[in-house]
Amino acid sequence: MTDSGIVSTDSPGSDVATANTRPHGRINRAVLLVPVLAFLGLFFLYPIFTMTVKSITDIPPGASAWTNFEWFFSDRTNMRIYWNTLVTAFKVTVFCVLVAYPMAYSMMRARGVWKLAILGVVLLPFWTSAVVRNFAWVVILQDRGVLNYVLSLFGAPPVSILGTATAVTIGMAQVLLPFAVLPIYTSMQKIDSSLMRAALMLGARPVVAFFTVFLPLSMTGAFAGAVLVFVLSLGFYVTPAILGSPRDAMLPQIIYAQVTELLAWGRSSAMAVVLLVTTVGILAGGALMTRTLRNRIAAKEQ
Repeated sequence: MTDSGIVSTDSPGSDVATANTRPHGRINRAVLLVPVLAFLGLFFLYPIFTMTVKSITDIPPGASAWTNFEWFFSDRTNMRIYWNTLVTAFKVTVFCVLVAYPMAYSMMRARGVWKLAILGVVLLPFWTSAVVRNFAWVVILQDRGVLNYVLSLFGAPPVSILGTATAVTIGMAQVLLPFAVLPIYTSMQKIDSSLMRAALMLGARPVVAFFTVFLPLSMTGAFAGAVLVFVLSLGFYVTPAILGSPRDAMLPQIIYAQVTELLAWGRSSAMAVVLLVTTVGILAGGALMTRTLRNRIAAKEQ
């Protein structure tokens, strides 16, 4: 008790009380993590472990543990499908980033109802069933669909898109566009507007200020969105199956066929492990590149 009648918080008793309550707080937080860790272990880590074990144990008698992986990498068809999966994911990523950047910029500059309208357009794929969405693209892109009808009104020749890699790219890009827009928008929101004003006051034209100041500062969000879209593209099954053709099949479709039609659990597990390792490698490389970009931007700002 001090002379003014107020209890001092620096008393030894308060330090003891604080020290006594800290372990309980830590224990409570640790207990809250138990259900999350149990859920991840049961429904994520255990299936991955089982899949990995099957890839090296579900083999013919007397064969090497790496037989399934040797089969995958030695088969030209498998390598073509694997390469097609990477190429399709790359095309979708480039398309999404090129469309997402102006959309994110417009959403950042918009106010009130217009911002909500742009956000609604961005999030629209999340409100539609995957099957309904893909069959809507079938109606639009088929030979006698909406697209060719509109082209005929302008005297343009019809195009045949359905069943091609282009149709798959369009369908996947519509679904994955929000995953590119939102990181870019978040990165743009963090940019200090006074930097653009300073560039304009120093004599730079608006276009020059945008490309020299704003665009480099927003590249971390663009790169993060690109990595996210690319990784998610690797696991698509429904869209390539409906909008594409067997000639443009992706790796998830072949994994599904190996399990349901051939009951080749070992080979399908090996293909899934290859896809998982590819995804983890891309995520690790993307995280490293994003951190490098952020460090460079921070160094320039200082």
